[in-house]
Amino acid sequence: MSQLPDIKRKLTTILSADAANYSGRMARNEVDTVQALRRARRVIDAAVIARGGRIANTAGDGLIAEFPSVVEGVAAAVTIQQTLNDTADALPFRIGVHLGDVIVEGNDLLGDGVNLAARLQENANVGGILVSRQVVDYARGRLAAEFRPLGPATPKNLIEEVELFAVLAEGVKAPDDLASVAPRIDRPQSARLNDDARIKFRKSCQRAGLATAVLVIIDLTNGPGLGWPALVVAAIAVSLVFKWRNLRDSQR
Repeated sequence: MSQLPDIKRKLTTILSADAANYSGRMARNEVDTVQALRRARRVIDAAVIARGGRIANTAGDGLIAEFPSVVEGVAAAVTIQQTLNDTADALPFRIGVHLGDVIVEGNDLLGDGVNLAARLQENANVGGILVSRQVVDYARGRLAAEFRPLGPATPKNLIEEVELFAVLAEGVKAPDDLASVAPRIDRPQSARLNDDARIKFRKSCQRAGLATAVLVIIDLTNGPGLGWPALVVAAIAVSLVFKWRNLRDSQR
């Protein structure tokens, strides 16, 4: 792929924030919603500036901010959610944070790094923060926060698989489970295929039972110095393994 000479890139920490159910609130009461958005923006702007960041892109109820430090970016996200979640009648936000390569276009940031941060934000729980593995690698152990792994996933409209983490900190709303966090993020197809293969293999083993195992053992023991005694011992061992697995599964 050719690179345009006037394209400027950089590696930065991207924070994506967006108000939850903004359209619904506007439909019910425009004036109150706009005032709540203004109050929330004051909280967000103050937290971003205090942590050495800047507001890059804005669009209605959403914004993109950037930070030279991953730790400061996550700290700003935590401060924002703590303040908003602790304020009565505050407009709730979702936040996503990612460390990635971006294109600089004037004051705006563009590119896949920004898109990924936005997808993380879209799939965070209300009042919560979702981050990528790249963020965790730099921020873990440097903040009064924990990072709960939610497993790999492929965000909507993106190609590469991403490891998801929810930020657990006082005042930040934590997800109950992955399903509630990321209804629009799919598990990678490879993981789903592996699960299906394991289930099919297990069922086929249960159907085939000891007979198939014995045939396999006959083939394996058909060599010099091996014979029926080895076959009998191996068959008994396989039988015990199947019985143990069935007993274990029945107790689950």
